[in-house]
Amino acid sequence: MSLKAGMPIQFRLETLVDQEGDQEVFLYEGMGQIVEMGDWLYLRYEETDTAVAVTFKVSREGKMTIIRRMEQTSRMSFAAAAKGVATVPTPGGLMEIQTVTKQMVLDFKEKPFAGNIFLQYELQFNEQKLGDYQIRLQFTT
Repeated sequence: MSLKAGMPIQFRLETLVDQEGDQEVFLYEGMGQIVEMGDWLYLRYEETDTAVAVTFKVSREGKMTIIRRMEQTSRMSFAAAAKGVATVPTPGGLMEIQTVTKQMVLDFKEKPFAGNIFLQYELQFNEQKLGDYQIRLQFTT
């Protein structure tokens, strides 16, 4: 089975949120799927407790988009050492905020196909910091 046709993956996702000194850690583990389309890898899974479909769209050149499909789809884009844009749902509709990538490490192994993704970023609204975040995603086919 090739990545172009899609392969099942086992994954572990840990997210650290630091907002005004309050820290929270979220952990998701389970099964998903990885598909290669052009220069992009699409890692997809569904959160078991919320049934939200999540997609990590990753390029080997240091770009990434995280998409969460809910009533209102949120989309966060990141590029190594650069600013990006995030649209996040709020009670008043979608809000656009900025992502500031502090560190992005993409490490892939071919046989069996596996990867480690580390992302450290900050969210800002009108140049004001909303919080610091870290994502560590490990997966294997």
